Amino acid sequence: MIEHNCEFPQVLIGKDDEDGVLTAGMNVLIPCPECGETPLDHLEFMEGRDAEMTAALLAVEPARALYHWAPAARRKQINRYGLRPGMRTTTSSGWKAPYVCFADSPAWAWALSGGMRYTPNGEWDLWQTWQADLVEPQVLATPDRPSGIYEVRTEHRVYKRDLWLVGGRTKG
Repeated sequence: MIEHNCEFPQVLIGKDDEDGVLTAGMNVLIPCPECGETPLDHLEFMEGRDAEMTAALLAVEPARALYHWAPAARRKQINRYGLRPGMRTTTSSGWKAPYVCFADSPAWAWALSGGMRYTPNGEWDLWQTWQADLVEPQVLATPDRPSGIYEVRTEHRVYKRDLWLVGGRTKG
């Protein structure tokens, strides 16, 4: 079998009115014309591949140090409760992430959070934990980083006993 990138053409399914004009329609994806794979098959394959990669990366180095930047104004809250998913974000968008994100280096963690142009200026704290202390971590992989890890997420609270304040910096 020759590998290829499946393409799933869209077709419009609808109902014509009396004049032959399409009045209601819906775009649907049809199977790949080259191999016959359906969009659902492809999605399930990709999800399985993601789960396998996550398991492999977690197994290779369970004691990997992970880092998270947060505004210093939240230090008291983090020292009391730890890092909790769904808490207010560092942006003013109002969106609340249903997970807590970590990176495998302080510099990359900064690039993914505090270093963004829309995050607030001021003092920031660097928190460190161990990958093995996260509950059900999900590893987002990428070939663009030497470690192969883009970020690590968990939908569960990271308790204060598993966090260490290891540094700080000023933005702005």
